[in-house]
Amino acid sequence: MPDRTHLLALLAIALTVGSVAVGSGVTIAQSSQVAVQSATVEPTNPRVGEDVTITATIRNFESSPAAAEITQITLRSGSRVVEAADDPGTIGPGGTIELPLTTVFETAGRKRLTIRVYGRGADGGVFNVQYPVSIPVEERGHDVQLSLSSPNEPSTETQVNVTMANGAETNVSNLELTLSGPNATVEDARRVNAALRAGSERVVTYDVTFGTAGTQSLSATLGYRDGDGDRQSISTSRTFAVQRTDVDAELDAEVVRANDTARIDASVTNFGNVPLEHVRIRAEADGETVARKLVADVPTETTRTVSIDESSLPAGPVRLFATYEADRERYETATTVDFAPTTRGNVTLTGIEVVPAGSSIRLVGSASNTGETAVTGAVVAVVATDRVTPVAPTKDYFVGNVPAGEFTSFELTARLAGNRTDTIPVRIAYIADGERHQRVVDVSVTGGMAAPAGSSSGGPPDGPPGGGGFLGFGQIDVVGILLRLALVVAAGVGVIYWWQRRHPEQ
Repeated sequence: MPDRTHLLALLAIALTVGSVAVGSGVTIAQSSQVAVQSATVEPTNPRVGEDVTITATIRNFESSPAAAEITQITLRSGSRVVEAADDPGTIGPGGTIELPLTTVFETAGRKRLTIRVYGRGADGGVFNVQYPVSIPVEERGHDVQLSLSSPNEPSTETQVNVTMANGAETNVSNLELTLSGPNATVEDARRVNAALRAGSERVVTYDVTFGTAGTQSLSATLGYRDGDGDRQSISTSRTFAVQRTDVDAELDAEVVRANDTARIDASVTNFGNVPLEHVRIRAEADGETVARKLVADVPTETTRTVSIDESSLPAGPVRLFATYEADRERYETATTVDFAPTTRGNVTLTGIEVVPAGSSIRLVGSASNTGETAVTGAVVAVVATDRVTPVAPTKDYFVGNVPAGEFTSFELTARLAGNRTDTIPVRIAYIADGERHQRVVDVSVTGGMAAPAGSSSGGPPDGPPGGGGFLGFGQIDVVGILLRLALVVAAGVGVIYWWQRRHPEQ
């Protein structure tokens, strides 16, 4: 059996020599029959700063009694791990796997690396297989270079960056860059640029869709004219370990109050490994759509937020829906938030005291803003009626601006007519949210405030006008009392006169 003879020969070489350079032999774990069969380097003569992919082929020989589990593969430079892959898979008897390891060299010269394969055999025993790799690295040339990278862990839908670097002393022009792969669809694969200045670089981002997960390769080619006008072309390739698609999006919403307004902020967060595209936010209340918002595409590990202002929102529960596309499928997620619109500024009179002031009275209190927005130009004034007369010094009072939840003191003076004037009408005027508001409230003379009135006017007087009452209280009819006293005195004088006429002194 030639195959068995060949395997035994390889085993003998490995046991005798140990490990050898690329293309010259195989390293085998004696207890597991697993070997690094070969390692290929691409490109074979890399330059400083250029991506280098080392693809290791690992084999479990036919003579192995069972499958071997590979737990880790590392690429080492001395004792330093420069690249690693965990749990690449299990190899059955006679099977092989290929695993790419990518690195970059910062300096020129021959680089001696070691591939180490760690695994576990069918009997539970562990093994460690080593394989040496020697790579000559050249200085970076004074020309244009290409490199490929992915900003995130690549998935079936991912972004790939192609970096063009001009290391020449002159500008290059008429650049035409293309990206392709055997199992990849590249959106807008051909890009054209006018020029790339000497000593500069430019990053071009592509949206790439791979047909399946696993090891996938991409190639970039750049055509350009050098400083002499000659047409040049360079290419580079890289292998990516593409993960399976994971679609995981979350919709959050909160009510935000700021600058005297309220709104709902809706946030879409992408926790998956594919971008979210064609994202839309829809708000519903009582089964009706009240607002719609478009959202920019959401890359992986990114949050996008949009705001819905209160002009579109009613009070009560609002249901928010986020619809989006990921991995060519349509998805939707939802959440609910209770919304309370902003209460407009509203001036009310509080803490009113009635203070006698000679022949008039003073109303002393506070103009309080019980709303959630500021009011401006607030004025309070006594309304003239048959019973109430505004008098100096404060027939009206300019309160001015009152912030939300704040108050400003005021004072008004008036004269009352009659002893049954129980309330004083006070007009409140102010501007809130750009609109002018005005109403009249009745203030009780005995303290406190009566029910508001659309307008205030007194009825027929219950006593003679003017005077303002006894000592300014407006509750005692002094003239009526004097008239009654005069009648009593007159009656008393008449009785005395009659008595004296009937009983003259003897």
